[in-house]
Amino acid sequence: MRPVDLRGLPMTLPAPELLRAPNTQVRRAVRRLRWFRRAFLEQIAVVSENSGIAFDVDTIRLADAFVEWSAAFESRKPTAPRDKRRFVDYVSGLMLDRLLRKSPLSTRGHEAPQDPESAVQYWPEGYACVVFCLNVRAAVLAQDFGETVESAPRMESLCDWTRFRASVAERPESAISFLQHFAGLEPDWRFPEVFQTSPRQSRPQLTLVTSSKRHTGPTPRRTLPADLAMVVFDLDTISNSRELVAEALTRVLGLYGYAPTDELLDQPLAASMTYVALQSGQLCPARFTDHFRKAVSTIFADQLQLAPSARATIARLARNGVKVRIAINDDKASLPDLGKLLDLDGLAELCDVTTAEQERKPGVASVWVSMDRARLRSANRCGFHVLGIKGQDGHMFEYSGEFIASLADFPFPFH
Repeated sequence: MRPVDLRGLPMTLPAPELLRAPNTQVRRAVRRLRWFRRAFLEQIAVVSENSGIAFDVDTIRLADAFVEWSAAFESRKPTAPRDKRRFVDYVSGLMLDRLLRKSPLSTRGHEAPQDPESAVQYWPEGYACVVFCLNVRAAVLAQDFGETVESAPRMESLCDWTRFRASVAERPESAISFLQHFAGLEPDWRFPEVFQTSPRQSRPQLTLVTSSKRHTGPTPRRTLPADLAMVVFDLDTISNSRELVAEALTRVLGLYGYAPTDELLDQPLAASMTYVALQSGQLCPARFTDHFRKAVSTIFADQLQLAPSARATIARLARNGVKVRIAINDDKASLPDLGKLLDLDGLAELCDVTTAEQERKPGVASVWVSMDRARLRSANRCGFHVLGIKGQDGHMFEYSGEFIASLADFPFPFH
């Protein structure tokens, strides 16, 4: 799709020329660190010129803000087309949230007057970040949705700005709500960090007709084998590891000036290294893998947690004499003690697995649970019963066999 030319578009507030540049798809460009940094610096220059206030920009903090915002963007973006317009409002506020948390701006020689006459005098750093986020939002809405945003109706209320500054000092995530408020929207003040997807429309009821012909497809099993002896869970099925790896990859690619594509997030690390090489025209830096593993280790140590119902499911299996194994691929095998991070209390064993063949136990009734279609097929060929599971975001890959919505629906073969 050819980008909309924004040169004649009235922006919400004074905007840099980069945001108006023809042939630039702002929605895509803003997810590249180099463009984001340049656009932000140009925006600050415009605010400085209009206000007479000089700013200093810490580009390292700015890069940190971008990387965290980009990771959050990737992990929370909706898949349903009906949610994409509202997500622009949400992710613009999320950008403000990360900018204010990292505080890349400082003023040079400015002291706020006792009775400020404008928001920029009262809080120059906050004002400049709000202006940037509102202008990015306006550009995306114009290009992708044909909407023209000509005003930010609540930007000049000093009462609102006083509440805004005090609120983000106590609850940084409230910046998401305030950006929407400044844009004239009605935000969620209680849970600003949660993006609520639209309720699914009810589908027409269908009548299933059975055929007398021989069924050749996969036959769903209502329960697992009564003599079930072993269950292997991919790490991604019992924890939030998939989202954390995506965040780590986003962070590392950001160090090299790139944003990840959707296709890269579920591919082996080598795919990202190839991507960097193709984009830069030279070999991927030798330390890329080290940077990635360090990022994963740091993020896992801070954020790794079990999925809902995971502990109860594993504990019930263990109580009934079923051996539980957790398969870890090579990207995570060198991490610190995952068992300790997951706090499994000896209920399950961790195993470094490349293929299902490594876990095959002839004559033992075993089940493999995964959200990876290729892994399920491989496990099935090796004699496992297989069970697909939806991701924590509700996404289900294309799979024709038996699957469950969550671990709470695990089909135990015993009572």
